[in-house]
Amino acid sequence: MTVQLARGQAIVLEAEHIVVSVRHSAAVDLSALLLTTDGMVRADADLVFYNQPLGQGVRLLPGEEGRPSALAIDLRAIPADIEHVRVVVALDDQQDSMGNYAAPDLSIDDAAGHRLCDYMVTDLGPESTVVAMDLDRSGPDWLLRPLGHGYHSGFAALVTAHGVAVGRTPNPPVRQPAPLPEPHDASLLGATTEMALRKPGGAELSHVKMALGWDPVRAPGRFGLREVDIDLDASALVFSGRQLMDAAFYGQLSSRDGSVRHQGDNLTGSSNGDNEMIDVDLTLLSPEASTVVFVVTSYAGHTFERVRNAFWRLVDGKTNVELTGGNLRVGGRHTGMVVAKVQREADIWKFHTVGAPIQAGHPVEAAEQVAPYL
Repeated sequence: MTVQLARGQAIVLEAEHIVVSVRHSAAVDLSALLLTTDGMVRADADLVFYNQPLGQGVRLLPGEEGRPSALAIDLRAIPADIEHVRVVVALDDQQDSMGNYAAPDLSIDDAAGHRLCDYMVTDLGPESTVVAMDLDRSGPDWLLRPLGHGYHSGFAALVTAHGVAVGRTPNPPVRQPAPLPEPHDASLLGATTEMALRKPGGAELSHVKMALGWDPVRAPGRFGLREVDIDLDASALVFSGRQLMDAAFYGQLSSRDGSVRHQGDNLTGSSNGDNEMIDVDLTLLSPEASTVVFVVTSYAGHTFERVRNAFWRLVDGKTNVELTGGNLRVGGRHTGMVVAKVQREADIWKFHTVGAPIQAGHPVEAAEQVAPYL
């Protein structure tokens, strides 16, 4: 029985070899990006598309009788340092809009042609390009995660954002040092900028939670306003001095020692109240751990200009009493934010708000830009 997938769902792929195809009333192209843990390609050859149909573990199959091409993916052959395979659907005419047509309908079959699942990408508007789904490595398994995020800047801008040098002979991308973040105003994040983590009466807190919430964006569509899914992600990065030790985020829900735990991914911001929550048990943190940095990133590259009603809260993990928090009223062309940190100072944990904008869609990308705030 074919499974009809919905955005935000994730399933374990039982088949090791799959074929991804798309049905659409306009001329479209399928492509795939092979991405490392930092959400970037290793080299231009990690983009599989009509001009470069063969990659490691992924090849583009020609379409028959005017049908779009399909992607054949051998999960056993994906290189060990590749953590994500991102499937992209783009209109041939990049000046056109997905919203002018019926929703793209993707099918995933096994090697024998048996249908495993379908995913219809709905609620698209002026975008010409859409990040349809991700295949995420999860231990020995691969997860299929339907996304359906429209990318307004188009196909060339999307692959460039993932490290592909568009218009040049494939070469390894040159990673430039991350620019220093723009000046920021921590007061935008909340009134408190530094506090010792103590309960009323002086006892030290042993367990804190950082919560993140936001609302979907409503944008003009063909039939009035429609919701645009903005996928923000809360992450906690654990440092020893300036060295990243561990992390908890949507792709790794617990730190290795279990001291930091992510409660689960929210892809749309559609639920009421807190959308994501991270628990930190300070008593379980390694003695080498000096700082836990809380970061918010935009998975599909939506800038914070488009985010609505985003907020964060720091909560006593034992009583659920809110200690501090604020609104992320810092809309700009950045895709991430270093929100706050918990830092060990003379055996006392202190909390500091930071409020620094960064350019990051993945917590590992953010880790490279956290150094000025450690």
